[in-house]
Amino acid sequence: MDKKTKLKYGPFGIVDMFYKQNWLEYQARKGLLLANDNLFTCRFTVDEPRDRRYRILPYKPSKTTQEELDLYASCGWHLIYGSGSVMIFYTDDPDAPEPFTDVQSQHKYYRKSLITNFIWILILFAEALFSISRSVQGFTISPSALLYSSADQPLSALAITFIGLPLALLFWFQSMLTYISILNRNRKKDFYGASGFRLKYCVNATFIITAIVLTLWSIIDIPRTMDITSSGDFTQALKYKGNEIVRFSEFDPDTWRTVYKKIEYYNDGKGDMITFDINQDKTLLMPRMVSEELEVDRDTNNDEDTVMDLYYSVNLYKARSSKVASEFMKYNSKNALEESDIKVSNKSLDKYRFDYKGLDYAAYIVDEKNTNDAAAKRDQLLFLRKGSTYVSVSYYGPIDLKSKVGLFAEKM
Repeated sequence: MDKKTKLKYGPFGIVDMFYKQNWLEYQARKGLLLANDNLFTCRFTVDEPRDRRYRILPYKPSKTTQEELDLYASCGWHLIYGSGSVMIFYTDDPDAPEPFTDVQSQHKYYRKSLITNFIWILILFAEALFSISRSVQGFTISPSALLYSSADQPLSALAITFIGLPLALLFWFQSMLTYISILNRNRKKDFYGASGFRLKYCVNATFIITAIVLTLWSIIDIPRTMDITSSGDFTQALKYKGNEIVRFSEFDPDTWRTVYKKIEYYNDGKGDMITFDINQDKTLLMPRMVSEELEVDRDTNNDEDTVMDLYYSVNLYKARSSKVASEFMKYNSKNALEESDIKVSNKSLDKYRFDYKGLDYAAYIVDEKNTNDAAAKRDQLLFLRKGSTYVSVSYYGPIDLKSKVGLFAEKM
């Protein structure tokens, strides 16, 4: 008759192998004998309680010879294949010697594997730091700076920033300390000593469950209430009305009529490549975010190249307070400069400020290459703020964007 089996959650990594050994021995004393080990779960066979000993080796079974396995078996140690690159041995003989009775054999099976994992964790940590460099503004880690620079991000992103990242950092540090401790003990004969497992179990389980929850939350947390990519359906996009944002049809009516005719023929594959997007979002710190983007790319003889003929993007942010809008504007304007072709240092942004009645802040930046030619197309940026309302405009075309400040200011 087949014995009953039981599946248990085992949140232990390779670095926690000594704690996992204690946990497995604790289960054996309750009558749960390990039958199979997976990534985060272990399957046990329900049997009589036993004082069973376990030893976990961070060593791939494929690198172990049958002669070595036979040697362990002759000493009373039996193999259970673990997940990926580990082997688990057990014995019910209280007098069975340790699998490795000398430091040299310990080095062969533990040191190389642990050092390799240690290096990989360092590399992953360094990569994570570089990936968040934009959010922390050049590694200047400040909670308030992180909050304001992420004001346009959904609540799940804030949770990842202020809960997930600190938790991951703490988890990384304790993993590093554990690795260093094991490598230090690797020089000694009492290599297998580790007290308890409950604290380690709770720490790992908390981190893994939190990571899963935040990941799932970030996937399903879609704050966007409207997202129309009108390259597929221009008619639906044009029906959307937003009285607080200056549409391109108001900004440049003559050009808009020409573009609109091109839009009508776009689906037939005629004319220029046109993208016209309208989005409306909301986040915790920004209850209202609206944007319109129009881009017209002219085909060239080279199939791989296109030339931008027109670009217009206006973004409206209505923050919960003027403080949020003011701080967010600092980071948003720097990012806009980095994404544009305008060669202006972030530090010199204040030189482009100008006074405008009724506005708390106004800055205009233009590509210096074409400023002397009024008819030339050039990249231009405009940043405006009034109280808790902030507007940023990116434009490539012949119109002087600064001459349109009144159009934007009127709706703020």
